[in-house]
Amino acid sequence: MPNSEKDEEILNKATSLLEHTSEYQTLVSKLKPLVESLYPYKQNKKFSEEVKELQLRFKRSGERMHIFKDDSKVDYDSQLNTLRKAFLFLALFETTVTNLLNCLIFLMIRNHHDFFIQLKRKYAKSLRDLDNSYGVSEKLEFLNLHGFSFLTENINNPLRNKIAHMDFDIEGKGVIVVKNSKYDLQTELIKLEAVLLLTARALGNAGFYNLVNDEN
Repeated sequence: MPNSEKDEEILNKATSLLEHTSEYQTLVSKLKPLVESLYPYKQNKKFSEEVKELQLRFKRSGERMHIFKDDSKVDYDSQLNTLRKAFLFLALFETTVTNLLNCLIFLMIRNHHDFFIQLKRKYAKSLRDLDNSYGVSEKLEFLNLHGFSFLTENINNPLRNKIAHMDFDIEGKGVIVVKNSKYDLQTELIKLEAVLLLTARALGNAGFYNLVNDEN
């Protein structure tokens, strides 16, 4: 996460570039009708419980984001600090990215789009079903098939997989090497944050936060 003026500049540039892509505009246009169609169900007990659970998860994710930001201020003069940065990238996937994907697929299945859980041999009907379904790759593929290419094209899931399986070498100073490709982990974290910030903004513009707000 950004810890200097240079990092903030990179984040702002990445966010601006992504915001003007056709993929992001498609994301924005698709989310609004998905969210608006669910407003009549706000008083449904089961639905209300699920959106409250989503709200709690996003709150926890936000708290974790602050921890990530604070912990990203380490320098990169040792292999240990580079390894810590790799684990921060992985942790961000396992919290905020997973919650965000589950949120989007939750909106889809509540709008009668089928998400089949191959392992369980059944369709997902609830948020808990999504918790027990496939991992990030399958969820990204499902979203991509429904026009959410903004996420599939900008979330570096292959890098996440390499880090999760410890299939990389450490060059030092925050850089790891996967096969013949080098990745500056601070830059990768900033790129990922830009995607998350924009998707959260799109959800807000679509009215999602009003949907999960008990006062509305």
